[in-house]
This record gives sequence, C-alpha cells and structure tokens, in this order.
Amino acid sequence: MRVAGQRDFPGVARSAGAARGWVVELLGGHAPAGLLETVELLVGEVVTNAVLHSDSAGPEGLVTVCVSLGRDLVHIEVIDDGSAVNVPEVRATDGESLSGRGLGWVNLLASAWGSSQDEGGGAVWFQLANDRASGPGARLSG
Repeated sequence: MRVAGQRDFPGVARSAGAARGWVVELLGGHAPAGLLETVELLVGEVVTNAVLHSDSAGPEGLVTVCVSLGRDLVHIEVIDDGSAVNVPEVRATDGESLSGRGLGWVNLLASAWGSSQDEGGGAVWFQLANDRASGPGARLSG
C-alpha cells in the first residue's frame, strides 16, 4: 500500500464536495470509472458524517482525508476531531428517512470498513477492492 495523498478540509458542509473532487482528481489516472464513482459517493458520505457528527464542525475544526493505493485496492481514511457523544454506526432507516444512510452505503459498497475513536479524534476508513476488473487496463495503477 502506498499513500497517494492526504489533505485537510475545513469542518464545513461544502468540504464534502471539495473532498470528493480532490479524491477523484487524485485517483483519476489510477482507477477505472466505476470504482471512481463508488469512491466519490463514499468519500462524500463519510466526510459529511465527520462534519455533522464530530467536533470538526467547530471554528478551528478540520477533516483530513488520506488516500492509499494497493495493487487492486483503494484505502480511504477520514479523520475528524472526534466526539464525546457520537460514535460511527450503521443506523436503521426506512423509506421515509431523510438522513442516516451514509454508513449504510459504506457497509453495502465497501470491501471492508471500520472506525476508531480516542481522546485525540476519530477516524472512519473504508477499502474498495477492484474485483470487478476485467480486461487490459482495468487494474489499479499505483
């Protein structure tokens, strides 16, 4: 696994879009389009959760996005300022729910994911394997 990039974003709602754009640009030459679409969706969900449910939304708050590449794997970690009251978890939703689906999407689409919390902050990570690759050029390049 090699680190492809790391970037800090302010703890504001618009950072989800900025983080999605940065990750897609960073991985554009390294991943097939289908994988990039999934990465883009999940980065947006996890960064949004970090802004909404952690202390990163404070005046000096930051959300850090780290991207690593393996032979057929993308690993994304989103680090926030933590929370004394919120822990990342998949929530049950129904068809009427307007929110609460972020980690459900991660759970459904990622090859693996997890979270950690300590007094210094929190992190949610996910991995996407390129097991849908077929044909020349479908492998992740890194």
